[in-house]
Amino acid sequence: MLRYKILLFIIFIPLAFYTFWQSLRAFEFRYFLQRFAIYFGNTPKANGIWFHAASVGEVNAVIPLILKIQENHPDLPVTLSSNTISSAKVVKNQLPSAITQLYFPLDYKWAIQRIIRFIKPKAVFIVETEFWPNLFTQLHKNNIPLEIINGRISEKTLHTQKWLKNIYRQILPLATNIYTRSETDQLRFLTLGAKTEQTSVLGNIKFSATSNQSVEAITFERPYVLAASTRDDEEQLIVGAWLKSNHANHLLVIVPRHPQRLSEIINQLRPLKVDIAIRSKNEPVTNKTDIYIADTIGELKQFIAGSEFVLMGGSFVTKGGHNILEVAQMGKAVIFGPDMRSFTDEAKTFIEYNAGIQCELADLAGIFTQLLTNQNDRKNIENNAITLITENNNVEKYYSTISHYFPI
Repeated sequence: MLRYKILLFIIFIPLAFYTFWQSLRAFEFRYFLQRFAIYFGNTPKANGIWFHAASVGEVNAVIPLILKIQENHPDLPVTLSSNTISSAKVVKNQLPSAITQLYFPLDYKWAIQRIIRFIKPKAVFIVETEFWPNLFTQLHKNNIPLEIINGRISEKTLHTQKWLKNIYRQILPLATNIYTRSETDQLRFLTLGAKTEQTSVLGNIKFSATSNQSVEAITFERPYVLAASTRDDEEQLIVGAWLKSNHANHLLVIVPRHPQRLSEIINQLRPLKVDIAIRSKNEPVTNKTDIYIADTIGELKQFIAGSEFVLMGGSFVTKGGHNILEVAQMGKAVIFGPDMRSFTDEAKTFIEYNAGIQCELADLAGIFTQLLTNQNDRKNIENNAITLITENNNVEKYYSTISHYFPI
């Protein structure tokens, strides 16, 4: 822990400047105040429950569970904290105002002590993988139960540096219970230092993360296929396969994982001699447009809703893939590549249900053609995706498991 404390001390000033800059850029000064535990706002009622979800994906995953708790226990104070400004917008749009939304403070002992005194929770639920040593330690010292729900350990976390593994070995036994997505995740938690009696498998709550907010689909005069969350050096591979496919009048829309890569993407696509329109520049889609790059933030769901089907990026290069559940939740067919290391169980389930297609890059052009020209194939995959989501809804299981924290 000494090395962790020294690291926190060294990065304090850079973190302060970076956090302040993010606040200014987003016109959200509350972000700076709460990340440094300076001021949280109006004090919520004590003896409630506190959920912490890192970012948009984890927030979306836990929203159905929070809504069920709020519906059945409207007087129970519920706080949801997260690390990002974009996730706070999701909370504002999809949860009632009775839910207290906060930015999680940086993991300094004094900051964690302040937020614990502010919320005064009866229990804390961490979604997936947020291993903050001072949070774990201070909750344990205050005899506040800490539950990890939808527990997930990536290969990167499993094979992290030795000094971090030592910290995990110290703090994981401080959790009251660890409910994992799969047996693979359970084994990884045990490998990192959790105790057998702490852990159990409850399934993936992200299967239940359907939006309670109607999504307004983004459409153009031409139908389109969506390449979502593409990563470095991946766009030219996908576009190359697209150009070899029989795509008729269809448009290919690319939503890169990191929009700031726009100039890099354009440079890499230039040799392919395609006509590109860019969303951030308000460039229109014309009959000549081959590729539309949506270099914006917060519109992925709307693009999924308006697409014919979706290719999920990060899987045709060695990035471990991205979450494919959101595509199925919206009733769309999904294509993903060979590298789904970060979502192994999801990929396996999709293949078992025939709810998506996993393929090598060499076969991608043919898969594009198949789904564009064979409506029955695409419809079968869409129906199977809906079945997968329906049969794997784990909200009830998580709700009943943690219900002893709710008033009768």
